[in-house]
Amino acid sequence: MLKIKKITVENFRGLRLPVSIDFVKGSKTTSALIYGRNGTGKSSMVDAWEWLHKFYIENLSREGVLLTDLPHKASGGINSYISVDFQHTSINNATATFNSKKITTPTTTGEYNEFRALSSYPNYLRYTDLNDFICNKRKAARYEYIAKYFGLEKFSLLQDTLQTSLNKQLSNLQKLQKDFEASSNAINSITGLTTVDEATVVKFINTIASKHKISAITTFKQAENVKAALQKIIQENPVAKELTEWKAFQLRQNQFYLITTAKVNCTALEELFTDLKQNEESVKQLILSSLYEQSIEVISKLEDKSKCPVCDEAFDGDLLQHVTAKHNSLAALNKKKTEFDAKKSLVEKQFEVILRKIAAIEAESSAVVLLAFQSFFDDLKTIASTLPTLNATLKKQLKDLATLSISNDEAIAKIDTIISKEVASKTLVADKIAALSKDEKTKNLAQDYTNLSNIIDNFKSHSINKEKVTYLKNITDNLQTFFNSLTSYIQTEIQNTFTVISADVVDYFNVLENSNPDIKNPALKLITGKDKAVELEIEFASEKITPAFKFLSESQVNSFGLAFFLAAVKRFNKDFKFFILDDVVNSFDSFKRPRVAKLIATKFSDFQVLMITHDQIFFDTVQRKFPEWQRYKFTSWDYSTGPKFKPSKNYLEEIQAHIDEDNPITAGQTLGKYLEWTFGILCQNMETPIPYRVENIYTLSDYYNPLAKRFRDKIKLPNKQHKLFELLDDFETGTIFRNYCVHWKNEATQFTSEEIEAIFKKWVEIEEIIFCTSCKSFAHYKNISNTNYVRCDCGAANLLEEKYYSPKK
Repeated sequence: MLKIKKITVENFRGLRLPVSIDFVKGSKTTSALIYGRNGTGKSSMVDAWEWLHKFYIENLSREGVLLTDLPHKASGGINSYISVDFQHTSINNATATFNSKKITTPTTTGEYNEFRALSSYPNYLRYTDLNDFICNKRKAARYEYIAKYFGLEKFSLLQDTLQTSLNKQLSNLQKLQKDFEASSNAINSITGLTTVDEATVVKFINTIASKHKISAITTFKQAENVKAALQKIIQENPVAKELTEWKAFQLRQNQFYLITTAKVNCTALEELFTDLKQNEESVKQLILSSLYEQSIEVISKLEDKSKCPVCDEAFDGDLLQHVTAKHNSLAALNKKKTEFDAKKSLVEKQFEVILRKIAAIEAESSAVVLLAFQSFFDDLKTIASTLPTLNATLKKQLKDLATLSISNDEAIAKIDTIISKEVASKTLVADKIAALSKDEKTKNLAQDYTNLSNIIDNFKSHSINKEKVTYLKNITDNLQTFFNSLTSYIQTEIQNTFTVISADVVDYFNVLENSNPDIKNPALKLITGKDKAVELEIEFASEKITPAFKFLSESQVNSFGLAFFLAAVKRFNKDFKFFILDDVVNSFDSFKRPRVAKLIATKFSDFQVLMITHDQIFFDTVQRKFPEWQRYKFTSWDYSTGPKFKPSKNYLEEIQAHIDEDNPITAGQTLGKYLEWTFGILCQNMETPIPYRVENIYTLSDYYNPLAKRFRDKIKLPNKQHKLFELLDDFETGTIFRNYCVHWKNEATQFTSEEIEAIFKKWVEIEEIIFCTSCKSFAHYKNISNTNYVRCDCGAANLLEEKYYSPKK
């Protein structure tokens, strides 16, 4: 079994100096707990772990963070690495070091490949991952989340790639089919028939050849011979030659004159620009708009909404309301900016269309036409040389534009001039054609040549597009078949895998949600007929509900997601039992957070865990339940050094350290807080009645005296003495503890280290009986079928067992 001994990260993200997390305590491998406020560098450890596996960090990549941004800025990309030391027969170390020469492929050393073979599935979970699972109502997003944690991520990525390729090819196929249909319709229009094939086209060409005494052809490949012969006849007839050229230009002219004026849109764009730019400070504020929007989303999910999530500084007032007001104040400005961007995009596209049309009509080569429309073509030349420059200006960011004046440009004026002359230009061409068409023979000759040229061009296009359509149709059909097979495979694997782990998911969910007996049996439901869609199902009051969001709160769906992840972790990486949880309890209520620790204690006792949290209470809960874990506190962060951190003691270790240092006041205060917290838990577990105080302020004796009586009442047996009674009697002997109950918060009342130690050690003895180290829970009272039980969650610590009793003396 692969076990972690140490994780070391240096010069990576927010970590500058080496940060080492030790997973060995004494001589045994264990787990680790990291506590620190937001912004102290904790999550950089998770980022490094993901980079070790993937060579990129998915959520950062989505936000536009480049691979070159991963090394700490001060390192220059040098000595940026994550190194993991292992306890294993053949795998001692796996290290990934940033490679500035090939940033997509870090340099790996040690037994990296052997490690990756045992750690092939994602074993890290961030709060943001759970948040996506919870809050993202897109079924496809949850599908991707599930595929990732079922070890199907590479197939899901392939599915995305296939879908993109398929969509692109289907778009190309649609365009080809349109071109194919257009050429078919053109041929039908020329021939007057509905059939389009080589025989029909050859027959039509031979009809023209026969009229002009040109040799007939037998295949379409010979069509150019007829065209060359007919062209020679036209060349010998100047009138027919000119008529043919004017008719060809008329086609280009009709296609060109679909352009519209650009001045109106340019003027409107300039007005919006002037309006936005009149307050330069407002333009600067636009940059903050997206930040405000993201901040609103993040702050709304934080427990402490008075702290800035970026700098962790306290805000005097309602931070969420403040940021929302800032964002709302920019609403009108944002609307104008959106309108400006839309109008700018419209003008850019209009310029691009005009340039394409100019390029097409400028292909005209007839000397007669060019001479007649010399002014027209000169204007086109001016427009074509100017519009790219105007477009380059439009592509600049608003903040980079000092002025915007394009409506009065010469090119814009010439576009309008050309548009205004459309009727006159078309009339000129039509008159030329009419005049040249007075001779019927010449007219027919020109028309035959035009028809011959068009049918040859269109049948070539028809034949080529037909082959392309057939070829591309075959590709898209094969892609679609493969895509369907892959989708079916993924869905089957998801369903089969969930079937295997569903019992664990239900079990873990019930641990987290044991106070909601009407909500149970979470399940996944794949939506048939869709490629990537999955719904969450829950049983509510014995009725199956889909989607589960109808009844589940955010916290309950969070329980679903966490149960799902842990069940997958247990199934995969069987030879490497390790996972990371990064602030996953954020949306859990305080009463539910200890259940996370309980779940890990009871279901994952053979796993190593790296738990990261910024919640002090949860940190205290976990370190209380797992005294054997390594604990670290990230106290602050500095750019030049990274996080400042130190090993952390749990309450019992901290109290003993203060006693050893002869610091009785601090030792007493720490012990007092610990006892107050513990007595509160025990009173709840034992359903202890305590005096009500309207000010909700209780002393230790308010908790302890009713609690001690409750234990005595519920575990007493006739003529027998319970071991706990002896310890309680000893604990209460003398006046030290009772004085302490009254005075522990009063610094003026001095206690010696010896007095504090005496109380402390006696309580530790009591706790060893009432606390179970297996399920990490205190004993609690329960009455089932008129039978009293006082035991821990797993039953290992059962206070009513015979071993705790002795005959009364």
